[in-house]
Amino acid sequence: MTNETTKTGRIVMAIAAVLVGVFLMFSTPYITVDQLNLALHRLVEVFQPADPDGVWDTPVKILSATFHVWMALYVFSGALLVLIAKDIYADKKWARPLALALMSIPSIGGMTFVIPHMVLALGGPNGTTNPEAGMPPAMPIMLVGLAGYFITLLAEKADWKTKVAQIVTFTALGVVGGMVFMNAQHGVRHFLHNPSLPFFETEYSNPELFLGGYVMYAAVALFIVAIYLLAARKESGWYAGMMVGIVTFVAAFLTFVDRMGQPSGQEWLRGAMLSLGLTVILAIPFFKNRVLGQTTEAEAPQSKTALKPKTA
Repeated sequence: MTNETTKTGRIVMAIAAVLVGVFLMFSTPYITVDQLNLALHRLVEVFQPADPDGVWDTPVKILSATFHVWMALYVFSGALLVLIAKDIYADKKWARPLALALMSIPSIGGMTFVIPHMVLALGGPNGTTNPEAGMPPAMPIMLVGLAGYFITLLAEKADWKTKVAQIVTFTALGVVGGMVFMNAQHGVRHFLHNPSLPFFETEYSNPELFLGGYVMYAAVALFIVAIYLLAARKESGWYAGMMVGIVTFVAAFLTFVDRMGQPSGQEWLRGAMLSLGLTVILAIPFFKNRVLGQTTEAEAPQSKTALKPKTA
């Protein structure tokens, strides 16, 4: 990203930052609770009676904890977005990358709310469906976050190739980050339900579930950090993105191999493939060089030629 913007673009970004920030502070806490209660009612009243021997104690605790963590992140992000709106308009170079990272929080967090709704509310035990489920209450969180995310991303003055590279790269970071968090929920769910406690016997998917659970949680934070650093055109952002892509691929693939015969096994494979895809995208010079604002080898001679003064 070059961080070169027009005055009109900065006005639009500043307005978006204020509107998204106000929404995050005043609306998302209530939306979060509505979505959480819906998921918990389905878990306790529908899924648990249909499968009394299943693992149901840990998901209730995990959903309750993580939804409230996201709620807090939304409110903090909203407050900071409102505070930096004036800095975005003033064209301070650090403000736009920070705004993009803050916008990614409701985008990723909203995705992690919508997916459980599709599984628990739209779906039912043993592959059944629930036609009365309706739209996820948390859909506005994801949509508002995405709107602010792409407004901030595309406000930059850049050629179409750079914009394509930005859209692909930053979309991949957000989507994979959301998928990683969802797999982390599954990993922690089963990691905490360990029949061998206080020991960690390998026959109960240790250490795979730790890697596919708590390590995945930590990885989501690194996705957001990578978004900020890449938006600021820091090469450290590329290394952060590559690292988190490789780590989440390894964690998801090892968990898939361990749980291949179980219903959730395919989710780990999908997660591994998404992380691998992100790593490949970041490794391709077309994306890497343009996102970092580096001149590609093919373009370097043209740029140098263009700088030569004309001779009479």
